[in-house]
Amino acid sequence: MLLNKRIVLVLDQQDPDCFALPRCMLIASRLQSPVTLIWLGDNQSMAGAAVAQLEDAGIAVTLLYSVRDKLLKKLAKLLTQEPVALLIKSCDPRKKGFMTSIDGQILRELPYPVLLVKRDDLWQNGIVMAAVNPLADDRHQLRLNDDLLQVAAQIALATDSALTAAVACPSAMMGADPVMQSEELIQLKAHQALEAQLKRLQLQAQEVAVGEGPPEYWIPQAAGQLAARLVVIGTRARGGIKGALIGNTAERILPRLDCDILVLRVGLADEVVPVLQQ
Repeated sequence: MLLNKRIVLVLDQQDPDCFALPRCMLIASRLQSPVTLIWLGDNQSMAGAAVAQLEDAGIAVTLLYSVRDKLLKKLAKLLTQEPVALLIKSCDPRKKGFMTSIDGQILRELPYPVLLVKRDDLWQNGIVMAAVNPLADDRHQLRLNDDLLQVAAQIALATDSALTAAVACPSAMMGADPVMQSEELIQLKAHQALEAQLKRLQLQAQEVAVGEGPPEYWIPQAAGQLAARLVVIGTRARGGIKGALIGNTAERILPRLDCDILVLRVGLADEVVPVLQQ
C-alpha cells in the first residue's frame, strides 16, 4: 500500500514558475504523506522558503540538496532507503545532448509513479485523460491499459472531473486483414475495444478521442482539443542502448503536452487506486 509512504518533490532553483510545489502541497495534504524535498542548487534561502511553505501546510519535510547531474543517483539511492509513493517535479524541457532529458532518464530508470507538472491549473472540475492502446495484443500493454484507466478514473472521481480517453490508431496499410486496410474500420475497432475494456472495468468515459497517427502527436492533440488538465500515460521503461536509440513513447509525448502528466508503469494501479479511494 502507498498509504503513509513518502512523496519526493524535486525543485530546481532555476525554475521561475515552480508549479510542482503547490501541486505537491495539495497531494501531500490529501494523502497525509511526508515529503522529501530534493533541491537542485545551492541557494539555501530559496530552499528554506519552500520548506516553510510545506510545513505551514502541516506537511513533514526532509530537505536534501543535489545537482542536476547527480539527481538520478540521488533518487535511486533514496528508493533503496524507504518506500516512495510518488515523485513530483516540474516537467523539464531541457535536453542532455542528443540523448534525452532528465525526465526521460527518470522514467527509464526509476519504478515509482512520476507526476510532471506543467501548469498551475487545478485539476478540480476539469478533464482527466487516460492515453491507452486497446488494439495491443500483448498482455503487458493490456494490463497497463487497465492501470491507466483505473488510476485516471479515481483521480477524476476525487477531483470531480470528467474521465476521458485517447487512442492513437495505426495508419491503414495493405495486408491480409481487411479491417487494417481502412482508417474508418481501424478507428471503429479501437472504439469497440475501448468500450469493452471500460465495461469490463465498470468505468464510464465522458468522451473518447480516437485518431490516426503516432501517439506522440495524436495524444497531445486530443488533450488540447478536450482541454485536459491531467493526462495519465504509461511507460514500458525501455532502457540501455535500445532506449537511447529508440526512446520511449512517454518521453516523446512529454514535450508536446501542455498539461500535467502522470506516468505509470504496469502494476502500479494495485497500489495507487486504494490510496485514491481514501
